[in-house]
Amino acid sequence: MAFALAACGDDSSTGSSGGSSGNDPENPDSSGSGDPSNPNSSDIDWVLPNDPSTLWEGAGTAESPYELKNEENLLTLMDEVNNKAVNFNGIVFKLTDNITLSKKWTPIGCVKGQSNRTFGGTFDGGDHTIKGLSIDDTVSFSGLFGYVKDAVIKNVKLEGVSIKAGSYVGMLFGKAENSEIKDVSASGSLTGNDFVGGLGGSISGGSTVENVTVAGSVNGNGTVGGVIATAISSTVKSAVNTAAVAGKTTVSGIVSTLSMNGVVELCVNKGNVAGATDVAGVVAKASQVEVKQSGNEAAVTGEDNATSNVGGVVAVASNSAVLNQVYNTGAITAKNVLSVGGIAGKFVTEASMTSAFNQGLITAEGSTNAGGLIGKAETCKVTGAYNAGVVPAIANAGSIAGAHLSTSEMVSVYYDAGTKVAPTELGEASEAMKTAEFLAALNAVENAWTMAGDKYAGFPFFTWIK
Repeated sequence: MAFALAACGDDSSTGSSGGSSGNDPENPDSSGSGDPSNPNSSDIDWVLPNDPSTLWEGAGTAESPYELKNEENLLTLMDEVNNKAVNFNGIVFKLTDNITLSKKWTPIGCVKGQSNRTFGGTFDGGDHTIKGLSIDDTVSFSGLFGYVKDAVIKNVKLEGVSIKAGSYVGMLFGKAENSEIKDVSASGSLTGNDFVGGLGGSISGGSTVENVTVAGSVNGNGTVGGVIATAISSTVKSAVNTAAVAGKTTVSGIVSTLSMNGVVELCVNKGNVAGATDVAGVVAKASQVEVKQSGNEAAVTGEDNATSNVGGVVAVASNSAVLNQVYNTGAITAKNVLSVGGIAGKFVTEASMTSAFNQGLITAEGSTNAGGLIGKAETCKVTGAYNAGVVPAIANAGSIAGAHLSTSEMVSVYYDAGTKVAPTELGEASEAMKTAEFLAALNAVENAWTMAGDKYAGFPFFTWIK
């Protein structure tokens, strides 16, 4: 069986196969595959230096995967990827037992010099648990995996993770390109600098993350997410975060920055989120993306930055960002910030929101704008939504929106009459939000609502919420 052997060479080799050069750790030169004696060659298969059958049992296929039975087997995989530059494209590995790691971990996949050494095979955890993953280093691209590309990672459970590292850090992976991550749980403590995510630091190139959970604590400086730090042209679906998340700039419970047609779907944050600049329960910054059937149920706190935006679901939504069937029930606390809203802090440049509700209390000490749904609304549209959360009576406050321009359009948008804070409010006041008539009015916009006794305090909520 032939394997691709990437031409990373040592740190002085170019390792290039058409990639652009540079020192940005997010975009080091592509390693490609080629003759290890000729860094400029490409698209040539080379046989592994070691016969794989001497390293692991199995054949590396879906029917007979290479078996990873213990820590030594995992370390061998790391060595083949990191030190021999084998990416294992198309090769299948599977855990056959629970594993407890006994020593500090070196991530599988890395960047050496200007060359990527990525894992590109399938890693099936077999629903087994890896315990004791520990990293204490300043290195970037850290996690069980450092750097994966064209890979599949599934059915993995991580427990007792303890990571202190640099940038692009997650309990499972640092960076993933064009990869599929599914059916994974991770718990522990994670601390990094920038691009820090509970599960992964960065996903791009059409990657998907689905059916994952994160628990514990996630701490970083900038671009910090409870599940993923940054998602570019990628999808995060059915993710639940219960970890406490803290950072300085761009901090959220699910994905910190979502861009370039990215999607967040069926995701719920249940972990407290705190930061200084642009802080949110689900997505901190959403640009040209879709956030749907997702919500926040935990406290969100942002403070002491006059340019910051704080939101229950998103901090800043812009450039035709679409929000659909989103909600917040957590308390939103902002101190000395620009804009704070139960759903969005800042909602601008053709952003749209269809079917949304806020029940969270808004606190806005020393802040400029505060709204039950939106802090600051410009050139946007909201349809079929309600606010039942209390909003403070600051200068620019409203039960629906704080600051708003005439370019912001509100259709079938309601607020609890008892929460009125401004002389002239956007939307319609209602004293009958717990009635069948009010439910019918929301469903006339989008048939997505239901009611069930005292659930959600008797107010309407979405049919997909469990």
